[in-house]
Amino acid sequence: SQLDTQPLIESYQPGGQLPYEPTAMLSMVLYLLLKGIASPARWHEEARLNEAVQWLGYGYQPSRRTWYDFRDRMADTIDQLHQNLIRDGIKQGVVDPTVGVQDGTSFAACASRHRMVNDATLNKRKEQLERLIKGTQQENETLPKWVPPTVAGRLELVQRMDRARGVLDQRIADNAKKNSDKRKDPTKILVSLSDPDAPLGRDKLKVYRPLYTVQHVVDPKSLLITAYRCDASVCDTGTLAPMIDQVQKIVGGQLRCMMADSAYCTILDLRDCRERNIELLAPVQTNSYSKPKKSTNGVGLSNRDQFQWDQEKSTYRCPAGHVLKYQSKQQKKRHGGRSLTQYRYHCPGAHCSSCALAAGCVSIPARGRTVTRMEGQELLDEQREKMERADTQQRYKVRSQTVERGFGDAKGNRRFERFHGRGLRRARCETGLLVLAQNLLRLDTLQRKAVSPEKTST
Repeated sequence: SQLDTQPLIESYQPGGQLPYEPTAMLSMVLYLLLKGIASPARWHEEARLNEAVQWLGYGYQPSRRTWYDFRDRMADTIDQLHQNLIRDGIKQGVVDPTVGVQDGTSFAACASRHRMVNDATLNKRKEQLERLIKGTQQENETLPKWVPPTVAGRLELVQRMDRARGVLDQRIADNAKKNSDKRKDPTKILVSLSDPDAPLGRDKLKVYRPLYTVQHVVDPKSLLITAYRCDASVCDTGTLAPMIDQVQKIVGGQLRCMMADSAYCTILDLRDCRERNIELLAPVQTNSYSKPKKSTNGVGLSNRDQFQWDQEKSTYRCPAGHVLKYQSKQQKKRHGGRSLTQYRYHCPGAHCSSCALAAGCVSIPARGRTVTRMEGQELLDEQREKMERADTQQRYKVRSQTVERGFGDAKGNRRFERFHGRGLRRARCETGLLVLAQNLLRLDTLQRKAVSPEKTST
């Protein structure tokens, strides 16, 4: 009753047959989502059999097509409904807009993991389907199981194939731009015909399938999800800055601190936070540069942290006291088309050959030792020192107690393991509907506790 549903009502243009009451439809959907029912086909069934749903919807029993149309209509208004709810929470003093906790997880797309095709298979199926539509196939030709039985289904599959062609061509082009050591065989680059927009990756169970990545920013005070995002991505890289901008838009620029895990703490992320005047609390990720390396003979090699950096002279000094001077530089590509400069510093083999520490520092002393340093490395060094302080660690403890609750509730209590609509637009709509349902339930709990603080739920 407190939710401002005016944007949803305005989405129904005047004219034609009168629609079902939008607020009642939304009430039924939110209730069913909390019961773990996210499919419009199941909504149609529950509206006929479930008395609680009938009570919420004034006895409405919409058709299956109406439920699917309502879900698609919600894609245009769900973001505005969510923003209105969070802004009302800020006015009530329930939501703290200055702190946010971010994390992400993956959900399976509405696509089969057994129907992914490469370039050659896509071309073959497209030609075969076009022959069937034109009626030029041979009479004794057996129809494959992937061919829809109706003309409408075949025409829809042609559209998805056209979309898949554009996505696959882009993936092949992006693969060709990678370095040779990271480039995949073009014949092994796949696309899903069920949902071409969904990228391919491994989910939490290590199953290779089409999936989408969902990001949450949670208010640690109220545990409400301040902002959400669903992307056609298989990882969390590059999502920190867009989520900060989205939160600032909702809370009116009041965000001051963001907490996250090490996946969100890169040089580019730290730069983005400084540009936005946001304090980032996240540990620096341990990578191949900071871990001790192993030589071919099993002797442990010194890691880069044991080399002292001289900022004034722009040189490194090894544990034995030798100076590593600048040698070369190269550009390293990062997510979103951005790049960073990597500098290489080298110690001549003449020093390493006669050094007493060479056995634990370099595999081939005659070649010398090379140490790399990324542009902006000082930001990571400062962040590492800040996260080691006791006061920072005490503040950071809040992160593990907040952000995982939303994902755990979605997958465990609401049984939301995969999307039920194809395409990124529908995936974002389903994400927003579930977040809205979770926030309304949490806000109701907070208001009940405020009225009767002595009562506790069981």
